[in-house]
Amino acid sequence: MSMAMNQLYKKQDDLYHEYASYYGLSDIAFWILYAICEADETYTQNQIADLWHFPRQSVNSAVSSLVKEGYISLEKLALARNNKALRLTKQGIQFCKRVIDPFYELESRVFCKMEEEERNQLLALFSKQCEILNNEIKTVLTE
Repeated sequence: MSMAMNQLYKKQDDLYHEYASYYGLSDIAFWILYAICEADETYTQNQIADLWHFPRQSVNSAVSSLVKEGYISLEKLALARNNKALRLTKQGIQFCKRVIDPFYELESRVFCKMEEEERNQLLALFSKQCEILNNEIKTVLTE
């Protein structure tokens, strides 16, 4: 059972990777844009790393590449010395409209092809599985 689930997780990761690669993005760069394109709040690199469970160095590297591409800029925050807000540039907004927004729509179509009860079950069971896995790993690592 675990092997089959992990293969499905990997297949899904590969599908996201395929989409990101098609548009010249690393996986982490894709997820950074995915997170900030429609966000109502401002994110820092550290927040992205924490929320999406990415290594900070990988996020920093992806942010550097997105800055070089002209998709995002870093803006100093008043109360944080080292943390900078990730902001989409005009070019980044255009890129998101062309690449990320259609992906949001694609995901929405995927979920709409499932019954509401199925969607709720999927989220509930995946959340439960992650929570149990987290607890079991913590138990093993603290023994």
